[in-house]
Amino acid sequence: GGVVTALLSYCMKENLIDAAVVTQRDPENPWKPQPTYAAKIPEVRKASGSIYCHSLTMPALVSAVENGFRSIGFVGTPCNIDAVYKMQRSPSRLFNLMIKVSILRFGLFCMDSFTYEGMKTFIESKNIDLSKVSKMEIFGGFLHVHYDNSMTKFRVRELDDYRSSSCYFCTDLTSENSDVSFGGVGSPPGYTTVLTRSNIGDEILREAADDGWVSLDEMGFDDFAKVLNLARIKKIHLYTVARRKD
Repeated sequence: GGVVTALLSYCMKENLIDAAVVTQRDPENPWKPQPTYAAKIPEVRKASGSIYCHSLTMPALVSAVENGFRSIGFVGTPCNIDAVYKMQRSPSRLFNLMIKVSILRFGLFCMDSFTYEGMKTFIESKNIDLSKVSKMEIFGGFLHVHYDNSMTKFRVRELDDYRSSSCYFCTDLTSENSDVSFGGVGSPPGYTTVLTRSNIGDEILREAADDGWVSLDEMGFDDFAKVLNLARIKKIHLYTVARRKD
């Protein structure tokens, strides 16, 4: 539903952040993730949409800090969010520059991510030109690929061989260490499930809604149960990691 883009834009407009660490598409390699930081709202909008390949966002955060940005919105999957969370709470702050930096953690729901090379191999094995793909989305256990004014779908389990190695050991679906987390589970197409996890995250979401940047509807229990159930599945999958790797 574009909620992450809307909230980052709102934060920039209100000077709550002066940069945002995001992931764009590499212009030279279709659908390859390109982590970067954006300092203007149009740059944030260029990073809208989901890319299901692992994005190495930490170097982009370090670069933003080294270039003088001190209030940063950071968008990442649970493993990225955990890295920032641990850095912020390390007794040594891991590197001195972090001491004077305020970071808002915008976490994405993530069941699995895939290597770029693997995703490229898979899509092209289906006789689809990756450069013509306009959108990819995962829901209901399927990868939906939109291209040439049509859509086809594949079971996500067909991508098992291309899963990032760290995903075999991750038990966090909803970016539990974020300030606000976002995902499609439990919401209909065109909407985003949003969980606020800190006072500042909740305040930003509600103020953005009051200012017209997003529209909020309360999620029903049955829909929220879908989030809880999938989160529970990811929590326990570590105990069956050997089976999943076969």
